[in-house]
Order: sequence, then structure tokens, then C-alpha cells
Amino acid sequence: MLNPIQIFTFPNGPCTGSSTSLTGTCFSPPECQSKTGGLADGPCANGFGTCCVILLSECGGSIGENSTHFSSPDYPKVYQTAATCTYTLNKVETDICFLRLEFINFVIDGPVSSASFPNQNWDCINDKLVFTTPTTKAPPVICGYNTGQHMYVDANSGLTTSSTMVLTTTGTTFQRTWRIRVDQIHCGEYFTPPHGCAQYFMSASGRVKSFNFGTSDDYHHLNDQDYAVCFRREKGYCRISYRATDEGESFYLSTTPQTSPTKSKVGETSCGADFLLIPRGTNGGAGSQCTTAAVTSSDFGRFCGRRFNCGQDSQVNSIIYSDLLPFHFHVELNGIDPITVTNAADNKNRGFSLDFLQILC
Repeated sequence: MLNPIQIFTFPNGPCTGSSTSLTGTCFSPPECQSKTGGLADGPCANGFGTCCVILLSECGGSIGENSTHFSSPDYPKVYQTAATCTYTLNKVETDICFLRLEFINFVIDGPVSSASFPNQNWDCINDKLVFTTPTTKAPPVICGYNTGQHMYVDANSGLTTSSTMVLTTTGTTFQRTWRIRVDQIHCGEYFTPPHGCAQYFMSASGRVKSFNFGTSDDYHHLNDQDYAVCFRREKGYCRISYRATDEGESFYLSTTPQTSPTKSKVGETSCGADFLLIPRGTNGGAGSQCTTAAVTSSDFGRFCGRRFNCGQDSQVNSIIYSDLLPFHFHVELNGIDPITVTNAADNKNRGFSLDFLQILC
């Protein structure tokens, strides 16, 4: 008697590679072998499949598989070549609404001052990552140290034209490396962000930082940043709080070297250039009112300076609460950090690092 042939099927779900610890997709071994850059990295589906990690270590290329990782050439070796690497972000299906970029490792040359007194710039001149999207506002241009960050690219349901990413490197001395995972997000999923969000956090608590916040106070925030940071509201939560972290100068926006007291600034008059716009943001912990020299208000919206507080000229950080739904704030960083004293030192406007916590109703 002949034994019947058994055919096993399993969903092509996410998995974690056993040797790389990178996110892959569970495929049959022949399917994984047929994928460009496919690496069979351990079993999945009770041994019937293999965790297929897609790895592309080239300067440029097309990305057409979910959870594709693209890396600098010869990663993890440093890349010290001047080049223009163009990546085409193809959607796997037409009903993909977003592409999520996870910066597993991202260290390229940081911003430099491209103008002299009185208008210092801190632009991505030497190295930069630039996005082009077919119909929507593109994410901000970034450079520097962004390991652990993430970013969403709006892909528009039904749109067939692909977005692109261009990573430009100049100079042959900086020791740069990058590895970025691109996840494809279907429309209407539990983890699909609202449109217009460059970053989207899906937990009740966590930490959010400006791009190039880096690992010390010597880093500088990037210029020309205009994007929204959004938070998925958890069930039963009605407010969200933000607190400056203990990472050195964890809130440092829009101050000048010759007049950089360790104080907070609020409102449109004081925060006209670089600021966070937190809807209905109001004090808690270190004070109950939002004040300037002339006005007391429930909130002023804009926050800048060297302390995170809704009271003008405060020397201590506070906890800022917001109850506007959906939870979000906006980052506005303009194109210059003006200096009014000749030969003044760099003001070291580092950016922000905030812990967020959703509050029960």
C-alpha cells in the first residue's frame, strides 16, 4: 500500500532569525531561496518552514518584500565611499498604506554649519537621507546618529507609483554604517497610523527623541524639520504626559550662545523659530499654571528653551499634560540658529528626549 502524500501549509507570518535576531517571514525553503537577498535563518511553523530574512547590502536597489533589510555595503564594516545610493520602495500590494522604516543602525555624518555669522545653519550637507513620495508630504531629511529611531512613509492605498529613498555620502574618512528594515503596513490594521504622522508609538509609555539627538550633549538637532509625532491611544486612557528625560540636555531648543540661561520659554513670542507644539499642553508636577511675564493661561501650545515647562523662565522641568485626541505633538525646527554676537560659540541646541505616559481616565 502506498503512503499518502501529505502537504503542509502555513501562514507566511513574521518570525525572528535564530542567528541574526532580525525580523523575517516564514516561507518554505524553496520560497526563501527564490527571494533576492533571502537568508534561511532557522526553522518556523513547527519546522515545516524557514525564517527567511531578506538582507540587501548594496548601495541602492529595489525593495519589494515585506521586512526587507537594506544595509551599507559590506555591513557591519564601515563605509567610507562617496556615493549616491537610491532605493526604490515598491509596495507588495496596492492596499499598502504605509511603509515603516526601523533604523536598526544608522550612523552617517551629521549636520554642519553651512553659514557664518549671524545665521548659523545646521544642515545635512555631507551625508543625508532624502525621501520622495508620489503625492504626500515627504518625511524630513535626516543625517547623523539615528540608531533606534523609526519613520513612516505614507504610501497611499491604491497608488502604484513607488516612493524612493536617496542616501548620499560625501567624503572618505567618516566611519558610517546603516541597516534599516522596511515594513509594509496594510490599510485599516490595528497598527496603522493616522495619515500625516512621521512617527507613531503604539504603547502606553515610552521615549521619543528628535532626530540626531545622539549619545552626548555635543550633538545638534537638525534644521528644517516639520513633522508630527503620534501615539496610539490605549483603551481607557484620556490624557498623555511628557517629561524631559535624564539624558543630559534633554530639552534644548531655540536658544543662542550669548543668551542661553537654563530657563524655559513658551508661546508664540518666545518660541518663534524652533519649538514643540503640544495641543492643550499644560503644567503638572512643578506648577499648575502656564505663565509669561504678562499673561496667565491654561496653555500656550509652544515649548522651547532649555527647560520643559509651561511657565516662562522656569529653571526646572515640569510634566506637560495634553488631553486632545488623537494624542500627538508637532515638531517645528526652522532653517537657522541665529547668533547676535560675532564669534560666539555653538549654542549646542541638542533637541529633545521625552518620556511619554498615557493617563487613565
